Amino acid sequence: MSAMRKDAMTPPNELPPPPPAPDERPWKDRAGLLDERARAMGALARWYLAPHRALLLWLSTLVFALGWSLAVSGFQFLVKGEIIEHVLGVIFLGLALGATVPSSLGVASGIRRDVFVGACLRDWAELERDPQSLPHWRVSGGALLWLGPSIVLTCLGLALGGFAAVSDVGTESVGTVAGIGLVFAAAGALGMAKAIDYYRLVRRELRPLRPDTRGPDTRGPDTGGPDTGGPDTGGPDTGGPDTGGPDARRPDSGYDDGFSDDGFCSD
Repeated sequence: MSAMRKDAMTPPNELPPPPPAPDERPWKDRAGLLDERARAMGALARWYLAPHRALLLWLSTLVFALGWSLAVSGFQFLVKGEIIEHVLGVIFLGLALGATVPSSLGVASGIRRDVFVGACLRDWAELERDPQSLPHWRVSGGALLWLGPSIVLTCLGLALGGFAAVSDVGTESVGTVAGIGLVFAAAGALGMAKAIDYYRLVRRELRPLRPDTRGPDTRGPDTGGPDTGGPDTGGPDTGGPDTGGPDARRPDSGYDDGFSDDGFCSD
């Protein structure tokens, strides 16, 4: 079942594959794991936050918003009784389909790939934590490029939606403005989700490792001293059974390996 799942998840554009299962990992030591993890996360993070992908999202958003405006205008022409206006309505609807269908398919394909690559990135991150390797996969400039304009786009969409709800413009204009506002807000939310997901990985990487929770050895030193040959004044052995209970010290937890259950990305 795991093999079938691994074969079904081929990363786009020859990106690093998901981390192997725990029983198939080739690393001999922690250093090898950290090196491979940094290399894979660097390639995945650069693809995940690539600037051209943000530009494609914004361009697709503008094209879809234009198609929405054409569709509203086309329906307005169709509801009127003049033949010329019916013809214009059909033309506008055809243009709207030509704008909205390709842009929506492009956005859907990008979301599907983003979900897969983001899952792979999180799976690699969960293998281990190593702040020393953070510079090898940190793309803070790309994250800011996604986050800043996405916030502006979301606020613009919400403002347009609020304007359509409280203004006294006509019914036709309300549909156009509200639709464009919804499209802008959705695109901005997608961009913010990617940036926030990346910043969560960075914060997890910078979180201190779990300290060794073993307390200091509180058992006192052996004060019995050397045997002086005197009589045994300790009386009979009254030590009784050991009532100290089991040793409550935890095993060594020098670092949090964070290995996931199966090591694979979720679909």
